[in-house]
Amino acid sequence: MQISLTTLLIAVSFTASMAQAGAWLRDKGTGFVSLSFGATQFSETTNAFYLEYGLTEGTTVGLDVSTFTNSENVRNGFGNLFVRRSLGSVDGPHRFAYEVGVGGLWGNEMQLPTVKTSVSWGRGLSVSDRSGWINLDGAFIYEPTLGEHITKFDGTIGMNFTDVTTGLLEVTVSQQNDDTYGAVEPSVLITPRNSSFRFKVGAQIPIEEQDKSALKLGVWHTF
Repeated sequence: MQISLTTLLIAVSFTASMAQAGAWLRDKGTGFVSLSFGATQFSETTNAFYLEYGLTEGTTVGLDVSTFTNSENVRNGFGNLFVRRSLGSVDGPHRFAYEVGVGGLWGNEMQLPTVKTSVSWGRGLSVSDRSGWINLDGAFIYEPTLGEHITKFDGTIGMNFTDVTTGLLEVTVSQQNDDTYGAVEPSVLITPRNSSFRFKVGAQIPIEEQDKSALKLGVWHTF
């Protein structure tokens, strides 16, 4: 069983993506969806699907699903159905939100339930007439069957260089028992003119094992 929980740490961390709005909620009736793919030189691959939708002015709902396939073609995954709501006022420069979700881990012929809670802070940035944002997110993922848990911290800084390109720097750190995983993900978002799609090209670089760095590709769409 410990193997599956360790795989959860890998799957959650390796497929980490700050595509999600974090402290920001979606406007009512609008949504966002992203697909991403990652691969290392060791034939390890990840796939992630993320969807969120503004159910009301104060409530955003969504689905986050990630899969990880190792070099031996063994696949594991993690899924989370969540609700996000604002904390405090939405009129100032600082935004706060909390999120509660239920889901599960699967793999190695095992299926385990999970509960996820998180708190986010974010604010917009302006540097030399360029707009951007910063977001910090702390999460706690609990597996009630065995009482195991994972703590996770994500941070991102984004800056719009032009109308077409946006730079992103993402950092993720996850811990389960004595196992810790950290990674840095620099990337560029490309937005074709007159399009609601954005294309992400980047790399995910583990803090300790750089030889397991991955090429990351993604597609974002707002609707």
